[in-house]
Amino acid sequence: MIVGRDRPELLRWGLASIGAVWGSSLALPAFLSARWLAAERKEPARRLVLWAQKWLLQGLAFFLLPLYHRSAAYTPGQTAFMALLAAAALAATIDVVYDDVVTPRRPLHGTLLAFITFATVNVALPMVWRTGGLWSLGASGLLATAVFVSFVASSGSDRGLGRPAVVGALFLALVTLGRPAVPPAPLRLVSAHVGRSLAPNGLDVASPLPSLPAGTGGPLVAVAAVFAPAGLDEGVRHVWSLNGRPLLRSRVIGITGGRKDGFRSRSGVTVGRLAAGQRLRLDVETAHGQLVGRVELVVTGAAPRDRTSSGAQPL
Repeated sequence: MIVGRDRPELLRWGLASIGAVWGSSLALPAFLSARWLAAERKEPARRLVLWAQKWLLQGLAFFLLPLYHRSAAYTPGQTAFMALLAAAALAATIDVVYDDVVTPRRPLHGTLLAFITFATVNVALPMVWRTGGLWSLGASGLLATAVFVSFVASSGSDRGLGRPAVVGALFLALVTLGRPAVPPAPLRLVSAHVGRSLAPNGLDVASPLPSLPAGTGGPLVAVAAVFAPAGLDEGVRHVWSLNGRPLLRSRVIGITGGRKDGFRSRSGVTVGRLAAGQRLRLDVETAHGQLVGRVELVVTGAAPRDRTSSGAQPL
């Protein structure tokens, strides 16, 4: 976990770990059924192969945890993803779980390896090879699906390819539609402020607002700084909402990685008269719906009384 936090570029070797575990898992049944392998040596050989797989998988899963933690906004979906990643790390660490529960059940074994594959490729492509967006989504989803299908595909010819094809299509749909629940690693929100106007230098708001007074409205601006690795070009958008009701979805704002303090993105919205207890929210999302970070302002206090005369009504 310490190395994953300080040396994320080493993640390229994680793909080699995935390949080694994938290949050895598919070859292990044939290896154990070989006639030249003595019966009394089959179980020790199996335990040795599984020990090597656990050593690779647990190191990879724990390596990924801090990378995703730094980018997680911990919405319910992202919290579930982080819990699954921690569970995968523990499953590959505890001998009795991996050896006696996971590996004898090939669909379960395939699910575990496919999940770790998806998590690895999803962050390795933008961090190591500076490839993000749809390329990262497609590659991680397709490779994870291939891993899963290889475990559930029938080895006999009587069932054909119908079952693996259906299972593969369903799994690919799952990893694709579930992407909003995945923390957008390696992107992360460095800072985000909402105010009434921009500062003179245009790099931040003039006076960040901790809350909004009731009875007011008017224009608001936001400046959000998003960190990305050097060489990575990504897109984010600002989504404004009031009490869960969408107000504005900005255009996709291109950001360029490599800035220590993050690449700043700006947007503005005009709100009507606010009532106490309302919540104004700014979500910073990727172009594909992953939440990078969130700012929420609560409307406090009571609205000032309108002084009217001659029967005039407040607008």
